[in-house]
Amino acid sequence: MRFSFGNKNEVEQSLTISVAADDIEKQVKSKLNSAQKTAKIKGFRKGKAPLDVVKKMYEPEIRQDVINDSVIKKFYELVEKQNLKPVGRPNLIPERIEIEKDVIFKATFEVYPEISLGNLSRLSYTKTVSSVTEEDVNKTIENIRKRMCSWESKEDNASTGDQIKIDFIGKIENEEFEGGSAKDFVVEIGSKSMIEGFEEGLIGLKKSDKKDLELTFPEDYGKKDLASKEVVFSVEAKEVLKPKLPALNEEFFKSTGLVAENLEEFKKEIETKLQEDLENLIKNKSKVSVLDSIREANVFEVPNAMIESEVNNMREDAARRVGMDPKDLKEDLFPKETFEEEAKKRVSVGIILNKIIEEKSIKADGERVRKIIEDRAAMYKEPQQVVNWFYSNEEQLRNIESISLEEQVVEILLSEASAVEEELTYEECVTGK
Repeated sequence: MRFSFGNKNEVEQSLTISVAADDIEKQVKSKLNSAQKTAKIKGFRKGKAPLDVVKKMYEPEIRQDVINDSVIKKFYELVEKQNLKPVGRPNLIPERIEIEKDVIFKATFEVYPEISLGNLSRLSYTKTVSSVTEEDVNKTIENIRKRMCSWESKEDNASTGDQIKIDFIGKIENEEFEGGSAKDFVVEIGSKSMIEGFEEGLIGLKKSDKKDLELTFPEDYGKKDLASKEVVFSVEAKEVLKPKLPALNEEFFKSTGLVAENLEEFKKEIETKLQEDLENLIKNKSKVSVLDSIREANVFEVPNAMIESEVNNMREDAARRVGMDPKDLKEDLFPKETFEEEAKKRVSVGIILNKIIEEKSIKADGERVRKIIEDRAAMYKEPQQVVNWFYSNEEQLRNIESISLEEQVVEILLSEASAVEEELTYEECVTGK
């Protein structure tokens, strides 16, 4: 056996495997003898066929299996001896396969990267400072009222915030295209649910008005055959509707799921909810910032096999979010390249966090694990049954422990890194703008 590998910091490795001809022949002979005892060959009773007949029928397949098993076994013996951690399956290329000669294969493979982390105290991250104001509370209440409003016809011209019912026909180069026309289609002006310029073009229209909207589909439009194309939508207004906001009374407060007898109590409930949301947003922003910081401070080569695995996980998650069974996922839907950059970041961070866990001998905190489980169980009718299920399901429990470990490591990073404060409004925190 010959073994050659690069620096352990290099992800791509290779080795040459040589298996002695005598070892191969002994195994082939043994398997042929076993096959002879059980072989069912026409013209012979079971197990009574001559060895040369059995050999003629079964030896090629047996020999191939023996070679494959021997090479794989030697591969893992070698990498274990060299303290390497292979990622994914090795690519085994035969260099010599001849009877009565040593079998030689070349294996190329990736290994889990060996990294050395710098001093965590040298890291810095952005710590968001924000608070909930009375204006934020009032704006939230108005947004709730808008979401729960009713709609009534109006004779005036359409303006931002109104709905307008329209018929429209879309044409590209004077030709109608599939999906470009509709009748009694309702658009809320200002919702940004249509391509740029469409909703703005409806402002000022009233019932029975007609108008041509000369627009351009965006470059990143979902349907590639329409992207960047110039289009003309011929629009006819059928009806203009204005919102009728619900009154700020106990019935409205109850419909939102909050318990309040008057506006003052309702505002306090809203403020409490916003404050909870804000705290979670700030916590998540700090986490993202400190993880970005440690990733940027520790650049290393990431195995392609790990990136590909994470890309597949992300594509499957995307499919589930739109209600699709991941088994029905096709290559052209959710293209892999759109996930690669984020997948690489996630894998890099995962490797770094595992290194910190290893170096600091961090174990999953039992109380934290239970709290995570209880928080998830609280969403169900029988919380205790869900808690019991988590603790009885080893795979699910390991997943929760992984979440706990990540939280513990992030807390260590935040405590050791330097915080650079950035003041944002509540809306800037929510929208990310």
